[in-house]
Amino acid sequence: MRFLVTFFIIFCFTSCFSTQYNAEENKGNFDKVRAGNKYTIFDKDNKKVSFTVTSVEKDSIRGSNKNTSVAIAKNDIKNIRKNNTAGTVLIVGGAVAGVTIATVALINLIKVDSDNSSLDDYKYQLD
Repeated sequence: MRFLVTFFIIFCFTSCFSTQYNAEENKGNFDKVRAGNKYTIFDKDNKKVSFTVTSVEKDSIRGSNKNTSVAIAKNDIKNIRKNNTAGTVLIVGGAVAGVTIATVALINLIKVDSDNSSLDDYKYQLD
C-alpha cells in the first residue's frame, strides 16, 4: 500500500508540467513559448531556471524572476516546461475521490459480509 501511495504522489508531481520545447524533438522551434507565461527552463548542463517570459527574441528568451532579469540563449536550452496547474488539480481531485469511494465501498462490503455470516459459517467452510 505504501508503494502505491508513493507512486501516486510521484505521478501527480511529474504530471504538473507539460513540455513546451524539447531540443531533440523541436530543433529550434520555440513557437509554443509565449510572453507572459511562467516556464521552467533546463539548459544543456541540466541547470534549472524558472521565470516569467517577457520576450522571445531571435537568439534568446528573456524574462524576469522576482525583479531579476534573465536571458538564456536558445542554443543553450535543452527543455522548456510549463506548469499545468489545472491538470494537476483534476488528477489529484479525481484520485482523492476514487480512493474515498473505494474505501467507503470496501467498508460497506465488510459490514454487509459480517452482518450476514457468523463464525460458524467460516468454521464449516474450513472443515
